[in-house]
Amino acid sequence: MFECPLNKAVLQHANKLKFLCLNTTGYDLIDWETIREKQISVANTPGFSTEAVAEHTFALILALVRHIISADADVRKSPFQINPTDKLHEKYAGYNLQGKNLGIYGLGAIGTHVARIAAGFGMNVFGYSRSNHVLPGVKTITNLDEMLSQCDILTLHAPLNKDSANLINAENIQRIKHGALIINTARGGCVNSADLANALHSGRIGGAGLDVLDMWGKDNPLFGAPNTVITPHSAWFTGEAMDKIGDIITANVRAYIAGKPQNIVTG
Repeated sequence: MFECPLNKAVLQHANKLKFLCLNTTGYDLIDWETIREKQISVANTPGFSTEAVAEHTFALILALVRHIISADADVRKSPFQINPTDKLHEKYAGYNLQGKNLGIYGLGAIGTHVARIAAGFGMNVFGYSRSNHVLPGVKTITNLDEMLSQCDILTLHAPLNKDSANLINAENIQRIKHGALIINTARGGCVNSADLANALHSGRIGGAGLDVLDMWGKDNPLFGAPNTVITPHSAWFTGEAMDKIGDIITANVRAYIAGKPQNIVTG
């Protein structure tokens, strides 16, 4: 799916295609109007990167709260050790995750695994769920404003849809706890880059860990924003996840041929 755009220009020539198996969990990049018109069955690969993305989420969180990127760059330029009496070293002071409030937007498989990891850090975990999804150790919140206002770290784990699109925008940023961190390993369209960059420059948002962006060009203002860690949509990219993709795709194809299709999705 990363190599071949599944838009109308491509799909309109797929006159014999009956079954399409994606190598991704998400399926928001498909031209569903053409898919339905041609009556093509579509399957995705759910769960292949659950652990990988959840762990990457905490890699981004730890990189931010402990200033890993800037500390590494500075110590390479001129080796030093922290001197707590040196005012210049105050910028390297981090904070413990224990006791901090983590807000999870999206309580699917990845969000649930993030909650498990957070429990190990001793964090207070809040989950936003419109359906009042109940998870052990997670305080479910159905009012988004309530979660935004009290979380020290907000992490996004929802598919891109009408509710999550442009979720982190200028208006909602004003509802987020001052100085909070924002983590996005979901979809780039969940965050308005310009609005988040402005909030980072002003200090309204304390930092951002991003594995996805709404636009990847050099002109994206987030590339020049402070306290920002950006990875190249690599949260899912582990050897174990790649193995799982192959296994799930094979199982999907076999199930379809057997007349018992599985993991079928609709747009």
